[in-house]
Amino acid sequence: LRISQLQNSSQTNFIIRGFGNGANNPGIESSVGVFIDGVYRSRSAAAILDLPVLERVEVLRGPQSTLFGKNVSAGAISITTKKPEFEWGGNVEASYGRFDEVIFRGSLTGPVSENVAFRISGSTNNREGFYTNVMDGSKINERDRWAVRADLLFEPSDSLSFRVIGDYNKIDEVCCGAIQVLNGPATLFAIGAPPPVGLGRPIDSSADREFSVAYDARVENRLTGKGVSGQMDWDWGGAAFTSITAYREQADFSETDADFSGAAIITNPQDREYKTFTQEIRLLSTGENTVDWLLGAFLFDESVNSSRDVIFGADARGYTDGLTALLGAPGALGAFEAALSLPAGTFFREGTGVFGDYEMDNRSYSLFGQLDFHLTDRLTLSGGVAYLYDKKEVIGNSLLTDALSNINLVQVGFAGAFQALTGQPATPANVGNPIFAPAVAAATTISTTPCSALNPPPACNSALGLAPLQFFDPQVNFPNANETGVFKDDKVAYTLRATYEFTDGFSGYFTYSKGWKASAVNLSSDSSPPDPLTGLGRAAGPEDVTLYEAGVKARFDQGYINVAVFDQTIKGFQSNIFIGTGFVLANAGEQSVRGFEVESLWQPFEPLVATAGLTYLDPEYDSFPNAPCVSFVGAAPAACAGGAATFDASGLRPAGISKWNFSGSLTYTQPLSETLEMYLRGEVDIQSDVATVENVPAAVSSRNVEQLNLSLGFSWENGFELQGWMRNALNDKYLIQSFPTTAQQGSFTGYLNEPRT
Repeated sequence: LRISQLQNSSQTNFIIRGFGNGANNPGIESSVGVFIDGVYRSRSAAAILDLPVLERVEVLRGPQSTLFGKNVSAGAISITTKKPEFEWGGNVEASYGRFDEVIFRGSLTGPVSENVAFRISGSTNNREGFYTNVMDGSKINERDRWAVRADLLFEPSDSLSFRVIGDYNKIDEVCCGAIQVLNGPATLFAIGAPPPVGLGRPIDSSADREFSVAYDARVENRLTGKGVSGQMDWDWGGAAFTSITAYREQADFSETDADFSGAAIITNPQDREYKTFTQEIRLLSTGENTVDWLLGAFLFDESVNSSRDVIFGADARGYTDGLTALLGAPGALGAFEAALSLPAGTFFREGTGVFGDYEMDNRSYSLFGQLDFHLTDRLTLSGGVAYLYDKKEVIGNSLLTDALSNINLVQVGFAGAFQALTGQPATPANVGNPIFAPAVAAATTISTTPCSALNPPPACNSALGLAPLQFFDPQVNFPNANETGVFKDDKVAYTLRATYEFTDGFSGYFTYSKGWKASAVNLSSDSSPPDPLTGLGRAAGPEDVTLYEAGVKARFDQGYINVAVFDQTIKGFQSNIFIGTGFVLANAGEQSVRGFEVESLWQPFEPLVATAGLTYLDPEYDSFPNAPCVSFVGAAPAACAGGAATFDASGLRPAGISKWNFSGSLTYTQPLSETLEMYLRGEVDIQSDVATVENVPAAVSSRNVEQLNLSLGFSWENGFELQGWMRNALNDKYLIQSFPTTAQQGSFTGYLNEPRT
């Protein structure tokens, strides 16, 4: 399990066995579902609030579609908090750490009456940022969040209980910093060089990977989340009925200095609002039976409102003028404006850009069931099946005010060439006149020919040289005549499992499982109608998952060991890669991962406990015939060198998935007196070297992890505990993820892990 945060406080990505997505776009849900007290949290930000007393955390690997109703094609994380208790109790915690980190947490539980109990809890989490903005010395990547939670338990009888939970959390942070991994010519020349060639603005070079940035704009994140859920458990005798009803709202705003420099070129404000209703019912057998069974249904209803703008700042025109000089055509923008009779300064005017508003209504449901046949005392055969249905209705309205991106450069070149050849304007009547047929052919050739030493003007279209400065695609609102904006999918998923207990404490199992995740939609200005040639467009089809897994579990007096081998394939994995000016959403034809896992605990003698986990992953794009070239620049496919839109990525290894992953811990406990105990603990996390993402060269951005955490604690019998801790004790630095810097070809930006705290 890997969990990472990138560009926003509210964007967290969960990855199991190398698979996971959905952190960057409100129309793309995660392939790893998160559930808290049985309630599905559809958005990652809804799962990150500080939680009170935990009862257990389950990480379920592989598809879970037969028992969890939505978006668990790669796995599920199920968190269960402790119920209110009928005896008074509680806890309080205060922490102080590096960067002036201050954390308070508290929880109180007790009876209201003979059959009603409550638990109320709250937390605050504050910390200075560990990035320094060289523009003004301010700090970035701070923590400023709080949460409250109330939990009420009503047990009118031994067979019936009701639990109601309400929570509210708030985030208001300056976040998130991203270092310049490599500054290319566009950044160094057009931004950093002194006038009149460049802007003379500060840029930060972090080749040494220091936590520093150069931002002219404030980066901020504001989030409010709230929800209420109710659970009823009713034991009918021989069967138990459970109903879980929940409603949640989440609103978050973020603003990013999208050019990641000290120049005011581009900002990227985003506003999102989610309203989610879920209902689940389950009926399952109880007691000892030859056949155990479970039946259930799940309903999900969510509305999403999102806005995403990309806006040019005061330095946008100066920057793009610098780019034309770098391309060997100084003054080209002004000359083009004059040729089109446009006022000087029309292109890249401050306040122009692309402005988008998007809505999505998502309704889905599933019907599921499972049977466990206990054929003998040692052999159990299990089968589960689920029918899943999903419907998304999407509306997208975006306005492109960037004058240059609105121009068809080939069309303009044709009109100019036609008038130069004929002395007549390129009106439909003139172009359709047979007399001008030779001129039409010649003008067509000129309009599509870039200027070069071999093709100098006037036999070429000089405007084509400005194509790299058309940062935005033409906007096509939807629904429209060709797109309904409706995406409907359904699927039957199932699981078959055999479990055999060889001896007491030693068992083996084999699982064959099918999982599924519905279509995803790109809710942003990068969204475009489907291309009939490449198949790329504003949506990606469903993910279909097939898992084969076998394993053994052994428990003994001094611990346990579990071993699993697996072969997992995802057809249509929803790849969503940032390419510098936007995201490309595409289905990988077939992506697989084969590997094994070993996890163990050993207590050789009472004071010492050791744990170890080893994972080997061997991923591959088994079939990806229409991989977007822009998403694989780092892999440098020769097939893309000629300007092709797609290539065959079949056989390539997906980036970001380390081959070897190891985690381990040692905990030593020593009584110091009858009422005082000391413990010392160390943890290691090691991940082998891997390229972070396909479209950044591995030489620029790779990741290997070698982290050590340490803690020393003292526990008194009366419940008081004192602990000192150090995370990332060796101050290991690595890039979590990287991407091509926005509108700065040849430059790359990346997110660093947290420093030692």
